Amino acid sequence: MGLFDAVKDQFLDVIQYEDKSNKLIIAKYQRDSGNNELKQGSKVIVRESQSAVFLKGGVLADILPPGTHSLTTENLPVLSSLKAFPYLFVSPVIADVYFVSTRQFIDNKWATKNPIMKRDKDFNMVRIRAFGKFAFRIVDVAAFMREVFGTKGIVMTYDVVNYLSSMVTEAFAVTVGQTQMSVLDLATEYRSLSTEIQQRVNEQAASLGIQFSDIIVENVSLPDEVEALIDEQSGIGMATRDMASFMQYQTARAMRDAAKQKGGLAGLGAGVALGNTMAQSIQETSGTSSDTRSKAEQLRELKALLDEGILTQEEFDQEKKTILGNR
Repeated sequence: MGLFDAVKDQFLDVIQYEDKSNKLIIAKYQRDSGNNELKQGSKVIVRESQSAVFLKGGVLADILPPGTHSLTTENLPVLSSLKAFPYLFVSPVIADVYFVSTRQFIDNKWATKNPIMKRDKDFNMVRIRAFGKFAFRIVDVAAFMREVFGTKGIVMTYDVVNYLSSMVTEAFAVTVGQTQMSVLDLATEYRSLSTEIQQRVNEQAASLGIQFSDIIVENVSLPDEVEALIDEQSGIGMATRDMASFMQYQTARAMRDAAKQKGGLAGLGAGVALGNTMAQSIQETSGTSSDTRSKAEQLRELKALLDEGILTQEEFDQEKKTILGNR
């Protein structure tokens, strides 16, 4: 430190911090000279949604709320009792000053790292995954500095958010594990599920000086193989209700996919043959299901085949005449 810096540090200064990124939870005040001595009468400017925290030898000394403060024995009673301010230019009192943001931090993500086991009335035992967002704020600066900054040694914003994210995930696992609701019904109860998780996690976070202001469950999903099984069961249910329509739809999809294969049926010029085969299938089906299906329904199905390219326009017109009785 040069002579000019040494002389400058003898005079009263202003201690303040502005987080231009608006993302930091806690930031340490550091003079450019590296001299952290506190001088009697210096000004401390604490902005809205901030608190200024003074640590002496690693011990929490004083906390200043938003406003402009002069460093006096009245404003810093604890720090003054640790070592009184002298009436000289240079004070021997050295303390660390931290600015803690008390604003609301939103759009933080949480997710289950591994699937959670749950007893389910529909699937007996199932593994589920979930993700969402949460918002939080620091409501007790002293508790936060003692428990999070001091005891746990968490300083970086990223680490704080990760720690809180794990708390939300744990609360989700406990809440879902205790509910008697089926996994299939959880999608309709995201809001009530979020409320219960928020209440549970706030009970745990109270000792940390943190409050979760909002928790959102965006998605609850099953493993891919279980979702495939559900799709298969849905198809079976559709087939049970109307086997003719189900088989017709499945046949149409199979023909469409085969016709798109390079060098496959489409390469052999089988498009017309596929259309004729499909048309014959429609004729046979319409003869057995005309009592239960209206002509309008048959025409809609025929139009869908035309749109997918399974039937040509000529074949569509011919079958349309057949259905309408104009043949």
